Amino acid sequence: MKKRIITVLLSLAIMMMTAMTAEATVAKAPINVDYQDIVIYVNGNAVSVQANEEPFIYDSRTFLPVRALAEALNLNVEWIGEAKAVKISGNTTTDINSLAEKDLEIQNLKLQISQKDSEIQSLNDKIASLESNDDIGSLEDELISDYDYLEDVKIEDISLDGDEDDVDVNIEVDLNDYADEWEYLDDSDIEDWIEDLVGSIQDGLSDYTVVDGEIIDIDSDDVLVEFYKDGDDSLEVDFGDEDYRSDTDAEDVEDDLKGDSYYVSSIEFTVTSVNYDEDDDNVTVKLEAVDDDAATEWEDLTSSTINSKVKDICKDIAETFDEDADISLDTVTIYFYDEDSYSLDNFEYDVDDDDLI
Repeated sequence: MKKRIITVLLSLAIMMMTAMTAEATVAKAPINVDYQDIVIYVNGNAVSVQANEEPFIYDSRTFLPVRALAEALNLNVEWIGEAKAVKISGNTTTDINSLAEKDLEIQNLKLQISQKDSEIQSLNDKIASLESNDDIGSLEDELISDYDYLEDVKIEDISLDGDEDDVDVNIEVDLNDYADEWEYLDDSDIEDWIEDLVGSIQDGLSDYTVVDGEIIDIDSDDVLVEFYKDGDDSLEVDFGDEDYRSDTDAEDVEDDLKGDSYYVSSIEFTVTSVNYDEDDDNVTVKLEAVDDDAATEWEDLTSSTINSKVKDICKDIAETFDEDADISLDTVTIYFYDEDSYSLDNFEYDVDDDDLI
């Protein structure tokens, strides 16, 4: 741009010199010019001109003040009176090169900043990864300590891989040493243990962590159990241990239920007897109060409170038979006794209707 302006300036200067030095052609004549508040910009900056230097248009050409324009370009302007000439001098090439160098320097600095930003982001990612690994490692140690046994089966190792969004869980058992103990496990034993384990993992990471895991027998490399839980969705458990665990029957469920605790409001009861009637698809359960003064506390309860809690207990018992022994009950009969084995009340529950009869 500067070269073009300089060329115009030089051309104007030559024309002026020619007009001023030509003999017998010097003359004065009035001309009509057009002032339109023309603004001169050099490298994006407006050039300030005096009132008598204002650019104008004449004969469809724009005339600019030579001195103001040249000085804006950092050029020297000299009037040579003897020759009636304007001399413009200066190193325009150097100025252009200097601007190019500055622009290149700016671009290089921008590139360096971009690279530094990328390096900083990479370091931040590494720090976050290391912190996440530390969290995972600490959580693994806690899980191995808290969940070292599944009932009577020793847990050899629990390893986690992932982050607070998604984590894979690998649980190892050795059925070469614990085959008998594994065989006597019920589905509910395994499901309850996994439910607690997954809850601890999400407590340590996030309530929304997706947990995907499996239990492996390190003796055979067989996958015994697979489980999955997406955030606060229900836990999904798939069993693949048919070769290692015998089918649970009604007697197993009866034995497992004995000793379990249930509450009716604040009164704690323990299951003392469970009898399954295959002909009627009915189970009769007896519960005895643990605390003293159960009879008095029972009398203070409303019927709606008692009925609601009794329904929950009966439903849980029916589901246990269904899940562990694949037995679908029609009814559950339940008896409640105080700590002295005196009867408090009894109920019958219809499984299909999910209601007391």
